[in-house]
Amino acid sequence: MLVILIRTLILFIGIIITMRILGKRQLGELEASEFVITLLISEVAAVPMQDIGTPLLHGVIPILTMVSLELLFTFGIIKSLRFRVLLCGKPSVVVQNGRIIQKELLRNRISVDELLEELRAKNVTDISKVKYAILETSGDLSVILYSRFNTATADDMNQNPPDTGLPVVLINDGKLLQKNMEVRNVDREWVENCLKNKKMPQVRDIFLMTVDDLGNVYISEKEKRQ
Repeated sequence: MLVILIRTLILFIGIIITMRILGKRQLGELEASEFVITLLISEVAAVPMQDIGTPLLHGVIPILTMVSLELLFTFGIIKSLRFRVLLCGKPSVVVQNGRIIQKELLRNRISVDELLEELRAKNVTDISKVKYAILETSGDLSVILYSRFNTATADDMNQNPPDTGLPVVLINDGKLLQKNMEVRNVDREWVENCLKNKKMPQVRDIFLMTVDDLGNVYISEKEKRQ
């Protein structure tokens, strides 16, 4: 029992030191290589902890090797842009000038619902106000609004603008959402007339359509596949 305790203590201290060497990052901010190494270290350390017949060095040496590799990768990432792109990927622009870049959503395997959820987390409900929305290599979404929406708040202007509320999705990838139309008290005819008035194509050719409490409509057409 004492041997198991000592081995566990040594490995625990070693892993703590390893994590300190790798740096301070939250789980969601880890690069792919860092996340893989973190998982491997936990697996490697578990074997000598549980099996006293396994030499302690069989756990320590792989951990030190992986830490050394990670430090080399980090050095390569800092010194070489190409190596960083190869190992970590590069940011993707998923919204540009108020328009959803659908091919980037598809490439990153992100649904429009997930995009809207991320935007709401950034206190953005109107996509037309977004100059750029960038999916970073860490998985975080950076949102840059048009400058006119950042210059002053309502409090700064001593004004009380009406609350637009939460936009409701009426069309998602060419499909009408009946329950959401009932929430906004509209029907298919209203949607089709709205598309016609804005000189937009038919429902099946719309990627996203939302309507807020004030009746403001946002429409994004499907991108044509080449």
